[in-house]
Amino acid sequence: MENPLVSIIIPVYNIEKYLNECIESVLNQTFDNYEIVLVDDGSTDKSGNICDDLSLRNPKIKTYHKRNGGLSSARNYGIKHSKGKYVIFLDSDDYWLNKDILSLFVRKAEEDNLDVVRGEYLDVDEKRNIQSIPDISEKDVFKDKVLSPFEMVKFIINGRFFPWLFFYKRESLGDLLFDEKRKFQEDIDFEIRFFSKNVRCGYIPVHFYAYRHRENSIISTPRLINVTDSFSLTDIFYEFAHQVKDKRLSELYLYNGIMMYYWTLETVASDLYISRYHEIDKLVKLQDLQKKVHHWISEFPQGHYPIHLYVKPYIGVRIFRIRWFIGRVLRKMHIYKFLKASSKA
Repeated sequence: MENPLVSIIIPVYNIEKYLNECIESVLNQTFDNYEIVLVDDGSTDKSGNICDDLSLRNPKIKTYHKRNGGLSSARNYGIKHSKGKYVIFLDSDDYWLNKDILSLFVRKAEEDNLDVVRGEYLDVDEKRNIQSIPDISEKDVFKDKVLSPFEMVKFIINGRFFPWLFFYKRESLGDLLFDEKRKFQEDIDFEIRFFSKNVRCGYIPVHFYAYRHRENSIISTPRLINVTDSFSLTDIFYEFAHQVKDKRLSELYLYNGIMMYYWTLETVASDLYISRYHEIDKLVKLQDLQKKVHHWISEFPQGHYPIHLYVKPYIGVRIFRIRWFIGRVLRKMHIYKFLKASSKA
């Protein structure tokens, strides 16, 4: 089997502390027919210089500098300037754990004529300490199968739409790009659109990707755009639920569109955002959104839905807060009883 060219697209922005570690994890691969496409998205630290230095030392590494446009813009730039038959993304503060992962992806994609293959990840902190390893034991039955988009979204992705876990055939991407207007959860939007195509999917149950959790990251920093972008995914799921031909995927998208309102409302109820409820309400028009999503339930009534979808948004938020308060009280009571019992022992 002839080894096809693989493009590893790495957006770079003010990440000098972790960049060399990220690149080194690619250079350690046993598969060697690849190009590393570094897209410096207007970094103001030494990241751009590090990229240039790496390019000078290794012809496999290509560096591009552009004005800051955000993560989606950098990924799109990388797609347009890469040449590989296959494309895979890697965030510059993360790294690969498995030196054979490119070989595994290429072999799987070529032998089964797949449009996309997905692997798995684990969570690490800023010092590379493992925080959690997702349990994938139930997914093992899918490793030798060619999966439909529905099976991929339902059983493999299962809510974790991270684009850096996917090994894409460029031809299958077509003209699909990331929505540059989105600043949060652009990955979900991208995967909704991709898996709406009639693509052949595969799965490798290997934790190859180290997902680093940092303070002040996009996810951990409260921003109103995070909430508004998340709420807007209700419409994206609903739109593509009515475009896909597979009834199972259509129903899954519709259910996710309905539940996206619930999941995001839970975020609004959190300590990070509760003080800005009225600002969010003004931006999103929560009452109108709740009524719209509630109407969608009639299209998929067999789904199981929480009470939050049937009441006004501010009541739904209060239900979340009350539930959490009761949970904290119960945990404290349990701890108190445990300590009291221990003192008597």
